[in-house]
Amino acid sequence: MSVDQRKILVDDLKEGMYVSRLDRPWIETPFPLQGFYVKDLMELDQLRRYCREVTVDISRSRVKIDPVSHAVGAQQSAKASTAQSAPSNVSSAPRAKVNKLVYRTTVSMPQEVGASRELHSEFAQSVADVYKQLQSGHMPDIAHTRHLVSRVVESVVRNPDAMVWLSRVREKNAYSYHHAFRCAIWGTVFGRHLGLSRQALDNLAFGLTLMDVGKARLPDGLLNKPGLLLPAERVELRKHVDYSLEILSAMPQVPSQVLQMVAEHHERYDGSGYPNQLMGKAISPLGKIAGLVDTYDAMTSERPYARALTSVEAVSHLYELRNTEFQSQLVEEFIQAIGVYPTGSLVQLSNNEVGVIIAQNAERRLRPKLLVLLDTDKRSLQRPRYIDMMTTTHDGRGEPLSVITSLLPGTFGVDPAKVQLAA
Repeated sequence: MSVDQRKILVDDLKEGMYVSRLDRPWIETPFPLQGFYVKDLMELDQLRRYCREVTVDISRSRVKIDPVSHAVGAQQSAKASTAQSAPSNVSSAPRAKVNKLVYRTTVSMPQEVGASRELHSEFAQSVADVYKQLQSGHMPDIAHTRHLVSRVVESVVRNPDAMVWLSRVREKNAYSYHHAFRCAIWGTVFGRHLGLSRQALDNLAFGLTLMDVGKARLPDGLLNKPGLLLPAERVELRKHVDYSLEILSAMPQVPSQVLQMVAEHHERYDGSGYPNQLMGKAISPLGKIAGLVDTYDAMTSERPYARALTSVEAVSHLYELRNTEFQSQLVEEFIQAIGVYPTGSLVQLSNNEVGVIIAQNAERRLRPKLLVLLDTDKRSLQRPRYIDMMTTTHDGRGEPLSVITSLLPGTFGVDPAKVQLAA
């Protein structure tokens, strides 16, 4: 635990303290993801119903905190400190948070979208070219792709919302290519949140871009088959991991950390994955992250054999898989990183208006920034209305304003991919 973090009893909380972690999953409570300031006694009373102790961020709190008097048991704190300062291993990717880098958003969302639009297109085309060359039996030169991956990482570091916004286009007939570069972007946003080093972010994004290249050796009929696969077909599909490793091992530009991640991205925390049924500590941190990101993007994409889930449905499903297929803490960190309503999501508000999320608020993931596109009767607004839900807390009738659900693209005739941002 960071020196600026202290675990204390809820009964010892005071107004102005910043709660950064609960003793139970955030999603099981009504409290905002990413932490919150204690405002009043009513909020404290509500917190007592859910938690016995919480973690407070001393540096962000608005009141002075005596770290000794507020700590939950000196012996317990000592044990926690020892555990957190131990060398990191493959058992838990989020341990990178102990000495994690803190990345600051340095460019506004519209600015970064404008500056990176061409980069995004070039990156997507490069990934498509890699897959097409492999399908035609040629070995691609991935040096250019790796260079673009590094530039994409730089963009995400500057502003994590811009690349996600640019990746709203989801072409059903080009799932493999689009899935690959979307995973690279989701993974970089997640790794940025975890505080991974720049080198680790580059390797993570590079590996996510290439993890499914082995599918180029599989027949299209298998990849695009509607409905469930037969057992023999499932065995054949799973060979793509070995094919990917065979292809990438022949490329000297691919680091060993990337090869390991590719080998493990279908392994699962409870040992139910493939190809080696690894479990828990045996799966590397990047392998765990890759599996989670790969699953999330697949669930939210239209595939021949399954409909796309809304972001809320996907998050709920991931939450159900915690400590089975995926490590519980990693699932919660991922939800905190991308938000329940990621950038580019179509959402409905509590007053029945419809809008698209254009940026996250880091401190309150359930209070994003959005463009309202449809009025309460689902009629298009002549001019989309910008709302920052951190400051706009009530609607025009004085009722509390909130996002109540996410919607699939195309609902009410709205395609988020066609929404343009003003510079």
